Amino acid sequence: MDWLWPLYEQYIRRETKSDGDSQLRDSFLFALVESTATLYVMEPIGDSIRFKGLGQWLLTDVPELMADPNAFIADFCGGGKFKINFHHGDTFVATHNFRTFGDELWRSMEEKRFEE
Repeated sequence: MDWLWPLYEQYIRRETKSDGDSQLRDSFLFALVESTATLYVMEPIGDSIRFKGLGQWLLTDVPELMADPNAFIADFCGGGKFKINFHHGDTFVATHNFRTFGDELWRSMEEKRFEE
């Protein structure tokens, strides 16, 4: 879960308007409980990339994603280039890209559309 703090830090500091470690930590944990993660594969199409939606979850529903995002993505989707968008409620917080290896299981997955 330590990898999430750098993604959320600027957002949390802006929202809490405080530098106190205790308040920042509490605000961070509270935001994680209310956050969603939306997973996309970056599918190469000619000279471009198409973002194919694969899943969206409350972070609390996918503790394995918070613990080891590369393993979660590899187990769920196989190999490829992926991005995850993080939202706290309706507010976009950050995006993070991942590269995993293995069979491209995502190719046979149905595309999901999300409102972001």
